[in-house]
Formats: sequence, C-alpha cells, structure tokens
Amino acid sequence: MKFSLRQQMIFSFSIVFIALIVVFGSLILNYNISSYQKQSYDSINKVVKANLSLIDNHLDQLITVSKIVANDQDIINAVTYRNSVQEIDYSVELYNQREVASKIKQLDVLGNITNALIIGNNHEYLYYYGSSPVRGYRFDQQDWFYKAAYMEDKYIRFTNFHPTDYLLNYRNRKTVSVITPIINANQYYAAERTFLMTDFNLDPILSDKNGQGNMQIAIYDGINPVHFANNSHLSTMQKEEISEGLRKGKKSFIVAKSGDHPVSYLVVNETSLVSGWAILGIMPLNEVEELRSTNTTVVIAMVVIACMLVVLLSGLISKSILNPMQSLLQRFNQIASGRRDVSFKESRSKEINLIAETADHMLKNINQLTDEVVEEQRRLATEQLKVLQHQINPHFLNNVLQSIKAMAVCGDTESISKATTLLGKILSYSVYNPYELVELKQELSYTENYIILQNIRFNGLIKYSMSCDEQLDHFLVPKLMIQPLVENAIEHGFEDRKEGHLSIVVEDAGSEIYIAITNDGAAVDSVEVERINSMLSNQDTYKQNQSIGLLNLNQRLKSCYGMQAGVKMLSREGMNTSIVITIPKRKEG
Repeated sequence: MKFSLRQQMIFSFSIVFIALIVVFGSLILNYNISSYQKQSYDSINKVVKANLSLIDNHLDQLITVSKIVANDQDIINAVTYRNSVQEIDYSVELYNQREVASKIKQLDVLGNITNALIIGNNHEYLYYYGSSPVRGYRFDQQDWFYKAAYMEDKYIRFTNFHPTDYLLNYRNRKTVSVITPIINANQYYAAERTFLMTDFNLDPILSDKNGQGNMQIAIYDGINPVHFANNSHLSTMQKEEISEGLRKGKKSFIVAKSGDHPVSYLVVNETSLVSGWAILGIMPLNEVEELRSTNTTVVIAMVVIACMLVVLLSGLISKSILNPMQSLLQRFNQIASGRRDVSFKESRSKEINLIAETADHMLKNINQLTDEVVEEQRRLATEQLKVLQHQINPHFLNNVLQSIKAMAVCGDTESISKATTLLGKILSYSVYNPYELVELKQELSYTENYIILQNIRFNGLIKYSMSCDEQLDHFLVPKLMIQPLVENAIEHGFEDRKEGHLSIVVEDAGSEIYIAITNDGAAVDSVEVERINSMLSNQDTYKQNQSIGLLNLNQRLKSCYGMQAGVKMLSREGMNTSIVITIPKRKEG
C-alpha cells in the first residue's frame, strides 16, 4: 500500500513524538511511584527506629530491674533454701515467701509486667507474682523456655512469643518473657541454675507514637515472630514471605499480595542491640497502589491528549510544508497535459523555489527542443518525400514506357505483357507503405523484378545473381532497402558499357547479417569512397544534397536496428564496387 507524502509525514512525526511522550510519561510515573515509595520507606524507617529506641530503653530498664531482683540476697537465700532441702520448714518458707513477694514487687515500676516466676533447679516454679501458675508444670520441656534459658550465650535472655499455659487463668494468652539467672555463689553446676522469668506486655511499648495508624510494628527473633499485632491482617503466606526476607538478610522488601489477602506491604527492619530481635515496620501499600492507579490514569490521559495534539499539529505542519509542493505539483500536471505557458510562483521555501526554477528552466528547454524537433520532422518529411520521388524515378518510368512503345510498334505483345506486369508489381510494392518492414525474401523478389524490367531496356545485357541463406528468408528488413542500391549500380557502374554483372549476396554471420550488392563496373575513386563512408558514419540525410539514397538507407537501418547497423562502400581500382549492409540480429535496447 502506498501513502502520500503528507500521510507519511503525519505518521512518522506522530510515531516519533508519541513514543517520546510515552517514554517521558512512563519516566514521570515511575519517578512518582519510586519517590512515594522512598518517602514511605523513610517514614517507616523513622517509626521503626523510634520504636526500636523505645523498646531498647524499656528492655534496658527491664534488664536492670530484673538484675536487681535476681541479685537480691533475700531472693538468693529463699531460692537456695528451696533448692537444698527435701522437707520444707513452713515457718522458714512463709518468711521467705513474704521477702520474695516484696522484692518481686519492684518489677511493678515498669508498668507492663504481667507475671513473674522463680523457677527452681527442678524446672518447676518456686515462687510467683501475679496470676497463679499450674503446679508441677515442667518448664524444661518447653522449647521456647529451654532455648532461651540454656542455648543462648547471653546472660539475660528474651524468649519469643510463647503461650502462657503455665498459668491457671490465662492458658490461651501469649506473651514475651525475659529470663534472668539467679546465681548462688555456692552453685557449681550450670544445670542447677534457677531463673527469674518475667512476663511483660509489648503492646504498650509498641503503641503508635507517630501518627502512622496504618502501619504495624512486629518483632522477630531472626526469622520467627516474637510479637505480632493482634489486629494484623497479613496472611500466613505473607508472614512466611517476611520470614524468608529476614532469612536472606534484607533490610527492606515488598511482600506481594496473596490470594486471600489482596494487599501488598512494604517491610523495613532494624535489629535491636539489646534483645537481638528484628524490629519490623509493616506498611500496606494501598496508598502507593492508589497513587500508581491515579498517576497511571493521569499519565494515560495526558499521553492520549498529547497524541491527539501531535497528530493535529503534524497535520497542520505537514500541510504548511506541502501546500507549496502541491501547488508545484499542479503546475507539473499542467505541463504533463500539454500546456507550455505554465509559470511558477515564488514560495517561502528555498527548496521549493529551487525546484520551481529548475522546472521553469527545463520547461524552456523542452519548448526549445520541441520547436527544434518539429522543424526537424518537417525537414525530414521533405527529405523523405525527395527519397520517395527518387525511388519512383520519372526518368526510369519514361524509359520503360518508351521501351513498351517500341515493343508495341514491333508487335511484340508478349514482351509488352511481361514489362507492364513487372512495372505494375514494382509500382504497387514501392508506392504503398514504403517505410514498413518486410521479409527479406519479399525484398529480394521485388529487386529481381526491377532488374528484369531494366534488362528489357538493355536487351538482357545485365547479368545478375542472387544468393541468400534459406533461414534468412523471413528476416524482417526495411522496405525498398536493396532496389535503390541496384539502381545506383546500373546507372553509374554500367555507364558507357555494353554489358555488366551484378551480384546480391546475403550471408548469416551469427550475430549479424551482411547484404552485399556488387557490380563489376567502373571503380569509385578512393577519395570519394572515404568521403561517402565518412558521411555515412557522421551525418543525416537532410544535411547533404549528395548520396541521398545511401544516407537515407543508413539512417533507416540505425533507427530500426541501432547504431551497429549501417551501410559501407568498398571500391578499389581494378576491382568490383560493393555496397555492404550490416544488420544485427538483435535490436539494441
């Protein structure tokens, strides 16, 4: 499918600028989204660090108070007594309970302590503060306790989020604890350690202090959650993805949507130097996605409007550029329709003006050449008329008619019949369409009739021979090509002679055909031969008054077969005179 230049310009401009607009709009969209995500990250990071500082301060206080309680001598004495006797003296034990209770109450200064237990070396509780524990509960059988108490290198250890099934009234609750060893100077084996386990509530510590109501704070002990807000909406799959991100050591990452929770989250984490926990800020990306959707809609609308403007402007610009060209094209169409008086108006475009000036110059040249061609055709028609007149030579007709008259006087009716028949054939062949192409066989037959008719005049003194390859009988040649040369040979070659010999030979030379008309009459002077051959090579028929027959035939051959075709004269004193016609088998392209 072909398009106009204007359509191509509109299409090209539109494609280029629309592509630029789309790229620019995408960059703006991505910049806005990334900028908002960075702001969200900075905001979450600030909240996480604030909570981390708050948690660390609180945990430092908790550690300090726990150390004070665990290192209190009354606590140590009471624990040592219980760990060392089989039978309890309740008078002593009652005293110890009062002392332990008063000491453990020091933990109340922190405000978020829910329970406190002292666990003896038999892994059961010895003393408690707060809710009543389950008697006989074995803490060493709990993975969360065993890991915090015996498998960590730190002196004071924090548990992860664990159940409170060791309490009578709060079995379904979960909490976090700090475990502080109670060291007796006389205790030699680590396995016989006694611990102060303090349960505390993280929610008051993690309350939103920065107005980020849509953000959650979570605590992980590396890859497992220690604390998660009760109102968390994250799916199990998303929590597993958070654990995977922490396992890979990522400081920030995005948790993708899941099938049962179509909200993605931005997660930022910092590590507590006190507890070793990972403090996570988890923020839903609803606003980011809404912003992305809004920005996408705005950018698409801007792109569509810009594209429409680009197409409109491209059309206007292309029209302003192509209007002068359309005007120029209209004038070219006028020239093509035959008008020769077309004028070109000046344009604001230098290029259009240059084309107009060139076209105006070409039009003037065309007009000049047209006039010259018309004049040439007129002159050529005049010359061709002369040639035709020469071919139908009145002198030849007069001689033939005189010969017929003489035969009539003698009563030679047979010769009269033969002569008039030949004359009729000659006149019919030469007069009708004298410039058409005929078969070589037909042209040779006409030439033979002409020679026979001439022999009537010369009483059979002209001896002749014809030789032609049979495969060339149907080869097309210009009509009346050979007869003028034969006539010329008879009139000039046999002048002042009683008899002569004339031969016509046609040979196939492969890529060319040679036709030689040879007479044994008087030779032509070498200077004249050179002059005639020079004219045949360089000049046209209407530029010479001599040798019109040869020149006209030479021009006709070149017009029909190309510049390789032509006529050449060969003559030398003491030898025959020949006119050789060369015709290529294939016309030049």
